[in-house]
Order: sequence, then C-alpha cells, then structure tokens
Amino acid sequence: MIPLLIHQTFTYGTFVLSLITNAIFIWISTTTISDSIGRYRYLMIGFAVMDVLVSITHLILMPGIQLTSVGYIFFGYHLVDKPPIIGTWAGVLFVVFFYQTFIILAFHYIYRYAVVCEPRWRNIFTKHTTFWWSFISTVVQLLYTFGYYEVVQIGFMPSEYKAAHYHTVLVTNTGIDISKFDFGYLAIIFRKLNPSGGETWQMDAIVAIFGALSFFGLTAVVIVICSLLILRQLRISKSTLISTQMRKTQQALLKALIVQTVIPSIFSYIPLGMIFLVPFLGFNMTGMYGDLMIMSCAVFPAIDPIIMLYFVRSYRTRIAYIWRVLTNPNLTHVQQLNGSSTMSASPISESRRTN
Repeated sequence: MIPLLIHQTFTYGTFVLSLITNAIFIWISTTTISDSIGRYRYLMIGFAVMDVLVSITHLILMPGIQLTSVGYIFFGYHLVDKPPIIGTWAGVLFVVFFYQTFIILAFHYIYRYAVVCEPRWRNIFTKHTTFWWSFISTVVQLLYTFGYYEVVQIGFMPSEYKAAHYHTVLVTNTGIDISKFDFGYLAIIFRKLNPSGGETWQMDAIVAIFGALSFFGLTAVVIVICSLLILRQLRISKSTLISTQMRKTQQALLKALIVQTVIPSIFSYIPLGMIFLVPFLGFNMTGMYGDLMIMSCAVFPAIDPIIMLYFVRSYRTRIAYIWRVLTNPNLTHVQQLNGSSTMSASPISESRRTN
C-alpha cells in the first residue's frame, strides 16, 4: 500500500487545488460576458460543480483499492472505523459522481455539435431553449444514475464470501482486518473456485462489468461521432452562416473539449479500465498498484478548470487582466474585476467583442 501520510497529503492537496481552480473558473464564467459562448457556460459550470463533488468524495473516502487475480475491493481509508453502511454508501456515491463526468462531457460535445452543425432536431429547442436542454440533461443524468446504482447493486455490494476472500489480502497489504473493523466497502469477484479445483465465472460480476462498460462506451461513441461531425463542419463551412471569428471560437472550444477528454483518459479512464481488466484477465497486481490507480483519478477534477480557462479566450484575457491589476497598483478601474468596465481599450471589452 501507499504510505498513509503520502496518500493523505496527496488527497488533501488535490482537494484544495480542485476547490481553488473550480471556484475561480465558476467565478470567471459567471462574471465574464461572451455572446459566442452563450448558454454553453452553464454546461461548463455544471462540469466544474461535478468536479468539486468528485473531489469531496475523494476527501471523505480517501479511496483505496486492492487488486487480486479474480477481482478487487474498493474501500475508504477514512471510513474504516465507521459503521459499514456509511462506507458502503459513500462508495456508491463516489461511483455515481465519478461516472457523471462522462455524461456531462458527452453533453458538451452534443451541445457543440448542435451549435456548429445546426442539425434539424435543433429546431425543437428554438423556444424555451434553456428549459429543454436542462430537462433532457436532467432526465439522462437520472437514468444514468439509476443505471450505475443498479450495476453496483448487482455485482459490487458486500457479502460474507467477499469479506472472507479479501481478508488476507487486506491484512497483508494494508494491515486492516475486515473481520475486526467490519467496515463498508464495494467489491467484485469475477471467478470462484469450484469443487474440482477450477474456476467458475460469476454471472452477477459479468453483468455488472458489462453494464458499467456499456454506459461508458455509449458516452464514448457520442463523443467520437460528435467530434468527427464538428471537425467536418468546421473544415467545409465557408458560408456567412458561421463567421470567421465564430468559427475560430468554436475551434478553440473544440480543442478545449478534446484536451478535456484526453486528460481524464490519462488520469481517470485508463486507470479505471485497468482496475476492471487486470483481474478480469487473471493478472495479479496486489499491493500498491490499485491505490496508485484510484489516486490518479483525483488529479483530473483539479486541473480540468485550468484547461477551460486557458482555451476560452475571453476567460484567458480576463485572468491576465486581473493578474495585472493585482500585481500593478498603478492600474485603475479595478471595477473591471466585476466585469462592469466599458472602456473600449480594456482587455475585457475586447474579449467580449472577439470571443
């Protein structure tokens, strides 16, 4: 296992960084006007809020994972001495919040596709646009939440067999005796030994993993298709329907989305996939490897808002101006920090015209 002091320092550090970066992003998003971004800011703010929720669950749990050749156990170091129901449902909450980022990211791409490509179904949202986008996104979020909840119920809930199976692994690698503390956890076992000495695949585990990967795969397909359609439209669009400046703005936002997809793929999706596949394929990576994989998932919520602040020009310009105001006391018109300046020469005003 990772030394607890290092694990705690990392967890607290990423949590504080996530709070700071997401708070700055939400403040900049709500106080910087940009007509070309429009309602898209609400999706970005929603993503930032979900990042904070994921970071909070990381802090509450300080999650750990122990991998074996037939499955893995997920638990919170911070909740080992708490009643089992707290640890179990905190784990369920972590799963729900973590997977919500996939859905919100997919909605980012759908919204950009609707703005750039203007499909026919977009006419449905001509009236009461905010209501319809909010309504549909809420319904999808609820369906996905219910789906992942059912996945956990099918294959990951605690049982006496799982507690006995992971007892030795936990004592050996973490020093935690599950029979002594009786803490809450989530665990899955893909194969069990049968009387003949062979291994029998567990249908509940197969269904659970297939369901989780299907939900994730659906969002991945949406992201890929929307990306290809947006890139195609931006390449061929030469009409006045999309101005040069608007096209540049959409290209910048698409770049931000692509980076927003690549970064969590490195820090979250690939480690998560390894947590699923390593025991599924029969490899044994017990010890610190599971902890390292789940710890890496705490990085993305902290750096995600930095990506958006960099790629959205009006936000980047606003940050640069605020920095100059804070570091140069001779600058006047500090009221621009609230987005209220109308000076034509100010960077904020320029960003409002160009982004």
